[in-house]
Amino acid sequence: MGSAIAVPAADNGHQVTLVGTHLDRHIIAALKADRAAHPRLGAPLPPAVEPLDIDELQAEHFDSADLIILGISSAGMEWAAERLRRHMRSPKPIALVTKGLVPNGAEPPGTYVETLPNALREGGLPAMPIIGIAGPCVAQELGQRQPTAVIYASGDDAPAETAARWMRTPYYRISKSTDQVGVEACAALKNLFAIGVSAMRAGHPGSGRSADTFAMNPTAAIFSQAVIEMAQLAEWLGGRRETAMGLAGVGDLHVTVGGGRNGKLGACLGRGMRLSDALAGPLKGETVEGVDTGRSIAGAFQAAVGNGTLAAAAFPLASSLIGAITNDTPFAFDFESLGRP
Repeated sequence: MGSAIAVPAADNGHQVTLVGTHLDRHIIAALKADRAAHPRLGAPLPPAVEPLDIDELQAEHFDSADLIILGISSAGMEWAAERLRRHMRSPKPIALVTKGLVPNGAEPPGTYVETLPNALREGGLPAMPIIGIAGPCVAQELGQRQPTAVIYASGDDAPAETAARWMRTPYYRISKSTDQVGVEACAALKNLFAIGVSAMRAGHPGSGRSADTFAMNPTAAIFSQAVIEMAQLAEWLGGRRETAMGLAGVGDLHVTVGGGRNGKLGACLGRGMRLSDALAGPLKGETVEGVDTGRSIAGAFQAAVGNGTLAAAAFPLASSLIGAITNDTPFAFDFESLGRP
């Protein structure tokens, strides 16, 4: 996604420095040899995009930047924050296409959950505007300049408006929101719920269909349930329910179910595999963001259900997914849990 979002930035007349992590050395090497040779994007990068290996990154690159965009996995945020502290000599606006939630370290651990912007603000960095970027955006399609609609969110309108003005193109359409917590919560939660929707789509026993048949009715029902639960959890985390009905929630959930690692894991669970078997087999070596999200919210979610802050009956899908992830048990969803009084 970091490579893909460089395309509208370059098309808008900006010079872009694309920095790979230590895990991306082969990508940066390929791009230095040929801008059209990206191993994953499936599209050439514009000449205005300069590929840079992580070992070449210097403070001067940050000094000349107007906007820093982080497009790493959520597990790499602490590593990225350390790099920012090391090289950034003055505050710069930061935009996040990284999605995730962070459990608080209080006792008992994990009883409070933060969004990534809040966690980043508390990581020893100077005060700076942080913009969350969310919505249904497949990297390959954006890199090919296919029409894409996303949402930029900041605590007040100004940072998101400035970043949107720098990045907006005829094919990369940007809406704005001041509900940064809700946008970030939905962007992370949709990865978790996509696993459950994809499990039903793949023929989970609860769907009443065989694993080789697409189950449309139960999949639609679980999709709707996922949106309802996402809206309630976004509010629980401090956001607005209605945010789940837009690009960061419904829109991104639709795209995520259609493909990607969360969808692949859901298909594995829908066919009866345990999480450990899926991660050791079809998804070996892959980072599945929905699993990280499930683990991040498990402690706080279970505590909230236990003390009555959240009603257990309102979250049959979240409960089933968190149980399958934290206990490494088969994904067991009771379809009769839907529509109960």
